[in-house]
Amino acid sequence: MISITAYMNVKPGYREEFLEKVQQVIEHTREEEGNVSYRLYEETGNSNQFVMLEQWKDQHAIDVHNQSDHFQNFFAAAKKILAEPLTLKRFINDDD
Repeated sequence: MISITAYMNVKPGYREEFLEKVQQVIEHTREEEGNVSYRLYEETGNSNQFVMLEQWKDQHAIDVHNQSDHFQNFFAAAKKILAEPLTLKRFINDDD
């Protein structure tokens, strides 16, 4: 299994637009065959800082997700909504 942690810093004034767009990608991603878990969390005390915790069966599932329309649409919108590029951390658990 592969886990990805994505940190997102939303520009002031874009919180509601971010939440609308990210909700769409969450709903569609959770339906993907290779997705194990896809959850968004907000940092306590900072309403514009978010972290997405993702779990995937394998790299192929991630590749399919990254090419999906819903992810591509979110990624395009994120360029306007986020204060800085996504910060990603990737973890591989070979025991699964």
